[in-house]
Amino acid sequence: MEAAKLWEKLRNTGEIYSARTGHTAVSAGPFIYLFGGTDGTSRQQDLYVFDPAANNWTKLVTEGTPPAARSGSQAASIENDLYFFGGYTKKDGEYYSDLFKYSITQNTWTEVRTNLPWPSARTDHSLVSYGACLYVLGGFDGRERYNDLWEYSAATNVWRCIESDPSPDRRFGHTAVVCRDKMIIFGGWNGHETLNDVWSYSFLAGKWTRVLSSGFIAPRYRHSAIACGTSIFVFGGVNKDQVRFSDVYELNLNLRYWTRVETEGTAPSPRTFHRALLYEGYMYVLGGFDGSRKNDMYRLYLQDLSPEEDIERNPLTQMKPAQGDEPFNWQQIQPQGLNYTQRTGHSAVGLGGFFYVFGGTDEQNRRDDLFRYDVEKRSWAMLPATGDKPKPRSGARGVAYGQMLYFFGGYTKKDGEYFNDLHSFHIASLEWKKIDPPGQQPAARTDHTVVQYESSLYVFGGYDGKNRFNDLWQFDFEDLQWRLLSTKGSAPITRFGHSACVLDHCMYIFGGWDGHETLDDLYQFSFASGIWMELRHLAGMRPNPRYRHTCVSFSGSLYVFGGVDRAQTRYNDLHEFVVDRKEWNICRTTGQLPSARTFHRAVLQDDSMYILGGFDGKRQNDLFVIKLRRAERGNSRPSSSFSRLRDLEEDENEGEDVVRSLRKQNEILKQQIQELSQRLEKEEERDMCRICYEREIDTVLLDCAHRVMCFRCASNIHQCPVCRQDIARVLKTYQAY
Repeated sequence: MEAAKLWEKLRNTGEIYSARTGHTAVSAGPFIYLFGGTDGTSRQQDLYVFDPAANNWTKLVTEGTPPAARSGSQAASIENDLYFFGGYTKKDGEYYSDLFKYSITQNTWTEVRTNLPWPSARTDHSLVSYGACLYVLGGFDGRERYNDLWEYSAATNVWRCIESDPSPDRRFGHTAVVCRDKMIIFGGWNGHETLNDVWSYSFLAGKWTRVLSSGFIAPRYRHSAIACGTSIFVFGGVNKDQVRFSDVYELNLNLRYWTRVETEGTAPSPRTFHRALLYEGYMYVLGGFDGSRKNDMYRLYLQDLSPEEDIERNPLTQMKPAQGDEPFNWQQIQPQGLNYTQRTGHSAVGLGGFFYVFGGTDEQNRRDDLFRYDVEKRSWAMLPATGDKPKPRSGARGVAYGQMLYFFGGYTKKDGEYFNDLHSFHIASLEWKKIDPPGQQPAARTDHTVVQYESSLYVFGGYDGKNRFNDLWQFDFEDLQWRLLSTKGSAPITRFGHSACVLDHCMYIFGGWDGHETLDDLYQFSFASGIWMELRHLAGMRPNPRYRHTCVSFSGSLYVFGGVDRAQTRYNDLHEFVVDRKEWNICRTTGQLPSARTFHRAVLQDDSMYILGGFDGKRQNDLFVIKLRRAERGNSRPSSSFSRLRDLEEDENEGEDVVRSLRKQNEILKQQIQELSQRLEKEEERDMCRICYEREIDTVLLDCAHRVMCFRCASNIHQCPVCRQDIARVLKTYQAY
């Protein structure tokens, strides 16, 4: 169990602000600024600055006209300017919709005047900054609660209302923080109940997503929250019954799990209407109301929380865009020739400077046509074909091997015919052939994945209209046989609409739909060892859960684009997963971005990813390209014929450079098998009871929801060994195989 974190009560010195509530606090540079609030005598419009290094407060004598005295204003910083929006004088009094800017360098107040529209007057809203923009969400005007989201651009001096479906419920007294490229909101009051829901707004995708988390935190409002690394930390607040809190909770945004932070030392009293902010790894708590107004100050060191077991570098220092600050640039291609019709569910395969698109569903019907795109000439052509052509279908998946294309599975329509046939297409002769090997073969399915490694294709998962799969099948191109693989480790749960990529002798599975929820998990399968491993404790912020997205591998990274979630929110964001660092990055993109879409296809050609068609509200046949970046560590190839090493060593004509390369690949495989075996042992150890280490974990403790022990041990203890909460009751769980 991790040591408790130490609260410190700071001794205020200098010109200390009066005890108050509803004040506004914001950090900028090496200082903390505090504005306004209510001290019991009246509303205030004073501005104070706190120097953490000297532990000293100073009341500022400013130039210009400050905002009218108020409580409940919110603030955010953009470079050397502090922005303050909204607030009110008292209940049933005046509510404000004005925006003021305080210039730190000039020590001057300025009212920022804009043309309509702008947000209506309110208090108890939230305000954050991202880039050169401010974002206002929710609040209360004495009569109405809001859930509108407004963006103010400091560059253009223009407000705009952002509409998104779904979006959070109406609320006030919630918190909002910025973590990477997302705004995370928590809790609040909707007029009837206090809330404990979490929502994430992607600044890049312009979409809201409900964050489904495990663990538990009591509903609350008028609390405080800060973002630190890949977690948010919540302190204090009050609930519907006016019970105030003094607890600290962490939500790990990677694991999506709430954990109570154990603390000791001189802690703040249970309170609300306070303010909190992050400064140099500390959460500072300023003032508030615990039955009386306060002007005290506390701090809690957070930066070493949530250690990631498999990460050598601290993720708290790695909050950066993927591979540098330069954005990735999207371009839309306007090709020549005869393009395929607008469709979804098509299959796309790249080979030798060409793309091949087969089947799918257009506005008229399922298709069995085959089109080829010439990358150099930027031209489409429909290919004439002979032989045993596949039936028209959607949802087939294909790979290339040698001079052949292979397509497996698909379906005709929902509740229609599902296929498990395998067809080859010979590029030189333009001839289709149905491959019908004897013996066992995969069940019919769609929305599965097919990848090629060495001289085989691999089929994983999918859906047949009734059942979802997580079986893994191999088809050997040499002996033309199907094999159901018996694997080890922790295989992914059943799913469809996931993505699969091959990189460094491993297949990576991301996301999908399990029949109940969209997924955001990431699994690795080693072709050499036959071991499945879920990749946990990852740095960075993983993509929102999604399915029917696409993924390609390039230069040691996986790139995930688009998809859709359970609420049918479509995405056009691009995420990178750097395999050797086990780190997710959001890719900043510019240019002619594809619309948010699903059911599209992605193909890698040289160093570029191409996006083909899909559904963004209607079917498309457009084509976009984005150039990826080669990592300094060198390009990692999807597969290699390492088994030819001995023959090549005996053949001097093949060249010593090839031999060295294959030797290196062989060493990689040996290291990979050893690493996966060790990790598998650790995973098995993690499943053992933390008390007796003899029986498997099979019990959930209520009310804290921790799952760390067997039923026998749980029946003999009274407190959770993780959070020290009293155990109300225990539930025995069973693994379904």
